[in-house]
Amino acid sequence: MMIFPRRFVIGPGAMKVAGKLAKIYVKKPLIIGGKRALEACRKAGLQSGLEKEGVKYVEAVFGEKVPYGPECCEPEIERLTKIGRENGCDGVITAGGGKVIDTGKIVGDKLGGESIVIPTITATDAPTSALSVVYTPDHVFKEVWYFNLNPAMVLIDSKIVAEAPARWLAGGMGDAASKKFEGRACVRTGAKNLAVKPEWLGAGPDLAFLICENQWERLKAYGEAAMDAARKKVVSPQLEAIIETNVLFSGLGFESCGLGAAHGVYYGLTAIEHYIPPEKFPTHGELVFWGGFVQLISEDAPMSEILEYATWGHRVGLPLTFEEIGFKPGEPNDEMLWKAAEKATLDPGSTIHTEFYMNMQAKEIGPYKNIVDPVEHIFYSMKAADEIGKRIASQVPRVPYEAKWVPYDAFMKKH
Repeated sequence: MMIFPRRFVIGPGAMKVAGKLAKIYVKKPLIIGGKRALEACRKAGLQSGLEKEGVKYVEAVFGEKVPYGPECCEPEIERLTKIGRENGCDGVITAGGGKVIDTGKIVGDKLGGESIVIPTITATDAPTSALSVVYTPDHVFKEVWYFNLNPAMVLIDSKIVAEAPARWLAGGMGDAASKKFEGRACVRTGAKNLAVKPEWLGAGPDLAFLICENQWERLKAYGEAAMDAARKKVVSPQLEAIIETNVLFSGLGFESCGLGAAHGVYYGLTAIEHYIPPEKFPTHGELVFWGGFVQLISEDAPMSEILEYATWGHRVGLPLTFEEIGFKPGEPNDEMLWKAAEKATLDPGSTIHTEFYMNMQAKEIGPYKNIVDPVEHIFYSMKAADEIGKRIASQVPRVPYEAKWVPYDAFMKKH
């Protein structure tokens, strides 16, 4: 089984048709977004377009005047749902990044209406999927909520995305980069995909994995050029190729093919990320990218594949070591890292359970009780990733997210 949103729209100035298209699905939507996202949409014409089409709407700022801030957590979900119900809203339009998008999809489901998603950054592949990742108010992974339907429409105005900090684009690439390898893990073990409701039938069709494979080729082909465009706030064909890869390819691939250790390691790291200083706090995609690095090591993938993945990521600015993720020198210590490994492997909601080594726990083989202890295996794989990452980082410089524009002649010499 493979599932999709019903409409995907992308292009510079796409917001000009948002009102006309939204009218197909909602009559009185609750618009949810951060202040910056709502203002960017207003400037691009979303609200005026809705008014022109006679669509009444109610706006609510995500995470406004609450102690936990902008977090996809149950208190925020209930707060926004209450606003929607009190105003008779029949659906939700969500603008912003991954947290607010996941929140908006849940609120739309609780209101019993359609969900329209307008990403203003492309840092995750949340927009197209029929699921939301829910955290505690202090941002520790809690659970995944699933819906019967994908969003009715995903609309991306690439001008708005180009105006966002380039780091968000790189984060989206980090989230997308692991999908070939996570999808491959699911194909190898016959794991079920994430198309859970209304009935979890099984694995995805061939197309799902073909999308996962193709997005990795697109990231390698267009990633660096897209970052150059993002740094200069330019809507180039390469930037739009990566926007589409980060959202549509990655979203369809992960949901209909499945996830593996990369996201499992990410879930584990949420248990210790509070040790990272706020000014160095990593994005979702940065942690998932590093989780993909750990996954390849844990699977004993060919070293050539590990090196290709890591060097590509470093060239677009993604982290390879604990220090680059943001941890203080000497952290995480073994106690912290073991805690993360336990969260990654023992939590029943972790996607790492699709990996082959998670099913190698024979109760008795000769004098041994287990072939593989998953906690220990991921603990050492994370330590190995940090060490291998240091070696690669010393030879392949990490390109800053906001690096200076590279002149054409220098670019051609480099490539």
